[in-house]
Amino acid sequence: MHGKQFLSPGDVAAELEISSATVLRLIHAGHLPAIRVSDRIYRIPAASFEQYKSGTLEKPFVARVSRTVRSRPHFGPGEELPQPAAVTVRARAR
Repeated sequence: MHGKQFLSPGDVAAELEISSATVLRLIHAGHLPAIRVSDRIYRIPAASFEQYKSGTLEKPFVARVSRTVRSRPHFGPGEELPQPAAVTVRARAR
């Protein structure tokens, strides 16, 4: 499919003529192999997708995290965001 090594759920959905939500359900159920890139991003190896389409995919897979995903910092009550340094504006001589 288009010579890509990894496919997005949208690419797979277009190829199978199903919704992206259905592709994500297949991934979470372990029927379609995928790599979890971040909290919300999955990529499907093109070779595994071809095996899935042909019905020759042998063992179920579980989406795995390719690296540690860092969470965003959370600010609690009373905590403030750091303020940027003050910028001095000079008047231009004419």
